[in-house]
Amino acid sequence: MNHSTAGRRILLFHNELTPALTLTSALEKAGFQVVEGNLPDLALHELVHDPPCLILACEGTGGHSVETLTRNLKLDAFLGRLPLIVFVRDIRLNDIDWGTLSVDDFITIPYRPEDVVHRVRLCLSRLTRSLDANPLTRLPGNTTILFETTARIQSRQPFALAYIDIDNFKSFNDRYGYGRGDEVLIVACRILTTVVGELAGSEGFVGHVGGDDFVFMSRPDSIDAICRTVIKRFDLVIPDFYDREDRLKGYIDSVDRRGNKEQFPIMSLSIAVVTNERVPIAHPGDVSKIASELKKRAKAIKGSVYVKDERGQATTSTSATADSISLSR
Repeated sequence: MNHSTAGRRILLFHNELTPALTLTSALEKAGFQVVEGNLPDLALHELVHDPPCLILACEGTGGHSVETLTRNLKLDAFLGRLPLIVFVRDIRLNDIDWGTLSVDDFITIPYRPEDVVHRVRLCLSRLTRSLDANPLTRLPGNTTILFETTARIQSRQPFALAYIDIDNFKSFNDRYGYGRGDEVLIVACRILTTVVGELAGSEGFVGHVGGDDFVFMSRPDSIDAICRTVIKRFDLVIPDFYDREDRLKGYIDSVDRRGNKEQFPIMSLSIAVVTNERVPIAHPGDVSKIASELKKRAKAIKGSVYVKDERGQATTSTSATADSISLSR
């Protein structure tokens, strides 16, 4: 992801082995702001209101080894949360226990300033992906979903985006516990990534909004086949997550959000598909607005279903039938 680096601050701890002027010049040319620091004299209060995005620290700063320097930085309540890249002499590489050193990357001395810029960008990009990823499924989260949606809108190329909601997931969690619920989410993730990979290839994208809500994107000409295949595979495997008694009944006894007893059917999928195939989409917010309306219609229909908006004509398809409904626009 090519997020802008404009105005992003880097805290630099250096010694005579790192020519600060040359390095600072290269980083500033790349759009970063560089703040040179000295641990004992560092005025942290000046950084709190405009915090750095990353620390560059050279072994030997303040006379410290890279191990001591890293430990001191990570013990600090403010600095310890920032990604850290260290400079080390190449003759030291085999002496360092990298498994115990809390750094995000290293750069050997001597180095080329332009290589430092690339490593900084890579480190920040990797950190963004790591923080954004859903901890259970490891799929990209909301930041990446928004970035991907915006990129497709700005490209002005035809695309389709589908929001997926697992119906009756909460009641399943209440009945069987979060452990088994997590297993359902992992299987849903595997089905989505496999089907999108098979049918959309490099044009495909899968993200995890959170909980039982997922997103996938593809070209419009493959979205119907993806939805049908996802529904087919989900409906095939999901009954196996229920105990035999509940599976035979076709529902579980639980309580709704108001505490009333209710029978909840076997989980199914409600998929809302938004496309710019016929009418342009100008903003990610427009996608969410259209999808919200479509999802309500999908959830009102029994069983797994997808509702595809074509701004004037919408197609509703289930794993068994395909019906047409019209949306007023």
